[in-house]
Amino acid sequence: MRGNVIGFDADTNTGAVSGHDGNRYDFVTQDWHGRMPPRHGDVVDFQAQGGRALDIYLIEPEYVRPTIGQFYFSPSGRISRAQYWLRFMVPYCVIYFVIDVAATAVDEESTAHTVLSGILALFVLVALWPSIAILIKRIHDRNKPGWMCLILYVPVVLFVVLLIAWLAAAITEAAETGSFNPPPLGALGVTVILLAMVSSGISLWFLVEFGCLRGTIGPNRYGADPVR
Repeated sequence: MRGNVIGFDADTNTGAVSGHDGNRYDFVTQDWHGRMPPRHGDVVDFQAQGGRALDIYLIEPEYVRPTIGQFYFSPSGRISRAQYWLRFMVPYCVIYFVIDVAATAVDEESTAHTVLSGILALFVLVALWPSIAILIKRIHDRNKPGWMCLILYVPVVLFVVLLIAWLAAAITEAAETGSFNPPPLGALGVTVILLAMVSSGISLWFLVEFGCLRGTIGPNRYGADPVR
């Protein structure tokens, strides 16, 4: 018989299933054969014996591949490592590399260089939200909340802002003194360097955690397993 888990108490290792016949069946952990602990709403198949549910097996939801729009623009759901690399990272890097090489190959004073540089900047800007949405889905695949992407982006944004401020201060000082020397380190410079180190370490962690490690085996709170 099939039914839905309506509750599970981890302290007592007991739960209940609402059978599709309209009856309620109690169970204990020993009767559960799912790869994850029972959760409210799980669809299960079980043997009914009186008021007990025996030999309970989780019926895993089928993974539905996201459409192009969902893949690139929606932060909901999960994606696998293969989807992350083959459908986003590799195409992104190839396009960026091709445009960058083309811009480098022409004269810096030419109109072509200006156009190609503008196209490269526009490409990075347009790809910003898809890169965030796709990363969130990869984070979900590891059964972690999507807001964790802020751990990556906040230090990077602070680094860029403070770097610009540091360079602007150096340019202003050089304009006033007429001496174009390397900018003094100072407190702002030290902060920029520390943020660069922190951002590099976080980026490496994200690369390993969400770019290289397999997601949750089986369904998790964000959806079905994309690797079957």
